[in-house]
Amino acid sequence: MDTNELTLVATYRRTIHASLDRIWENVLDWEHLPWLHRKSFATIRLIDQTPEGWRARVTLAPAATARHAVIEIQTDVPHLCYWSRTLEGQGAGGEILTCLSPVSAHATDIVVEFRSPSLPPEKAQRLGGAYVQLYTRLWDEDERMMRRRQALLNRGWQSRC
Repeated sequence: MDTNELTLVATYRRTIHASLDRIWENVLDWEHLPWLHRKSFATIRLIDQTPEGWRARVTLAPAATARHAVIEIQTDVPHLCYWSRTLEGQGAGGEILTCLSPVSAHATDIVVEFRSPSLPPEKAQRLGGAYVQLYTRLWDEDERMMRRRQALLNRGWQSRC
């Protein structure tokens, strides 16, 4: 989808207390969505995966409402950004661009832009507010996980898989 056809409905900014390495791991880890973000994702089924991203079918929580979507994550590591696009289902046509800017070894500023197909201003404002509320919770949960992983790595923890 051409970003020029989409309307910017909100922008979210914050500092995440995690390194770029932890953030990229998190972005590419599709499996954690229903585990860590169970208030938002009930299930996930991988469709395709590359080193630069993935595509999956998700069931949005709660599962009983039967709202589904196909989402795609595509990274541009050299330019420190990634896109989340909803290809089918709930929110289809929407796009979220996240840009990263390292602040220190264990802190990264993020700017998240939420775009949707054209909407009347009142609906765009409501959608933007809902996106910011959702992403505040998702990043809170991700940040806790990434900080825990970094603490384990700092203590010499290695995966035994």
